[in-house]
Amino acid sequence: MSSWPANIHRALAGWAAAGLLLTVPASAGFPAKNVSLYAHLSVQDLNAEFAEDCWGYLSPSGREYAIIGLSTGTGFVEITAPANPVIVAVMMQPNRGRDMKVYQSYVYSSSDSGPTHVYDVSDIDNGVITHVRSFDQGAHNLAVDEVSGFLYLAVGGPMHVYDLSDPSDPTFVGTWPGQTHDAQVVTYTEGPYAGLQIAFVFAGWDGRLDIVDVTDKTNMFLVGQTSYPSPGYTHQGWLTADRQYLYVSDEVDNIARTTIIDVSDLGNPTFIRDFTTGLPSTDHNLYVHNGLIFEANYTSGLRVFAACDPVNPVEVGFFDTYPANDDPGFSGAWSSYPFFPSGTVIVSDRSGGLFVLDVSAALAAGMCAPLTGACCFGDGSCTVETSGDCNTLGGSYQGDGSNCSPNNCPEPPGPPSDITGPLGVPDGCVDAFDLGAMFGAWCTGVNDPIPPSPPCENCTPANLALADISGVANVPDGCVDAFDLAKLLAKWCSVAGGNPCGTCFP
Repeated sequence: MSSWPANIHRALAGWAAAGLLLTVPASAGFPAKNVSLYAHLSVQDLNAEFAEDCWGYLSPSGREYAIIGLSTGTGFVEITAPANPVIVAVMMQPNRGRDMKVYQSYVYSSSDSGPTHVYDVSDIDNGVITHVRSFDQGAHNLAVDEVSGFLYLAVGGPMHVYDLSDPSDPTFVGTWPGQTHDAQVVTYTEGPYAGLQIAFVFAGWDGRLDIVDVTDKTNMFLVGQTSYPSPGYTHQGWLTADRQYLYVSDEVDNIARTTIIDVSDLGNPTFIRDFTTGLPSTDHNLYVHNGLIFEANYTSGLRVFAACDPVNPVEVGFFDTYPANDDPGFSGAWSSYPFFPSGTVIVSDRSGGLFVLDVSAALAAGMCAPLTGACCFGDGSCTVETSGDCNTLGGSYQGDGSNCSPNNCPEPPGPPSDITGPLGVPDGCVDAFDLGAMFGAWCTGVNDPIPPSPPCENCTPANLALADISGVANVPDGCVDAFDLAKLLAKWCSVAGGNPCGTCFP
């Protein structure tokens, strides 16, 4: 345990008490596309020699705070007004703050050699941050599963797990012995894996992804694993929102390459493809939010990709925090945090400090068109709608990407719409032959806008034999009228110059 007292720190000459406001004009000289600068705090502003990772905290009042790892400790900066950041405190630590994660109102900050520090930020709105305790175990990276309440410490070798039932006092509960540089750990709450806690482990020099079931901390086991072409150092990654795909960064392949892995089947993860900026810079940490991929790629800064098609991301923006060059190496953007409700994104740059960014233009450029599909109605008709609109209209959604040509919606009850064909018998196609047969028997009913002439009761049975295919209750009613015509047209597939009958739905 650390010898530090569990007292309240108002760090660095009373910054928090004074509420020191740094009004920083947007800095020039940073190449960018669809990303603009709200504010920039240098490492000197933060009383440090260099910066490393970053994370974020949202207070119960809705105020937003950047958390940045520094050579001197852990920095806390309010960015609720993103163009006017307020340094709340830099919590001085015996070792630098390499990585930080948040659970409830507690921040965990660690470095490779330890210790790991626990900070209570429940009163941060009043400038108060409390150092609660430290424990000896250090880590290169931290992960928190917020659903199950566990903290994972990746030390570059095994991965140690701590129970956060009391978040102020993490309790050691187990170790995964496999090589772990970093991890994302999630609890599945639906689908075939509901109830399972799964760690996606990035195995560093082993050059692979390990998928580990960590539900039982006394019996964690490998579920699946995979590699990818020419691995160097499997560094870090993040899941898509639907947990179908995982984007993975490799830190020593001398190109900003991101690997896409299909993880829909946890026991059989599958390499899909790579994508790249085309620059030689080294890729580092990446995160996925609101359909965008945010990559901190060291010397080429923050790169933003739209993942409307998750296996073919498209770059829609960037902000180069290190304009000197795009060379391979470990200078420049270390990480980003894109999860603030306001949409503000922060980037931590090793020599540049903290960048507070506006990515709204990139978000607009990467806006995904709403997914649509065929919507089937009780009368057999079909329109293309979003899933939500289809449900509102009372239809049955047939799935994303489905369409109405041909109309594959089920026929309503009653005789089929294929009344006849060129040989006088049904031919598998709803077309002009069927329409002609219907009009040959036409005699509108009392529920139709056209007055009955002749009245339905005077229709001859011969005319009704096939053309009476529907009615008020979607069943034949003894009258060939608009109900029958609507059912036929709902299945319409072929007219002169239209679709060939071979594509018709019988």
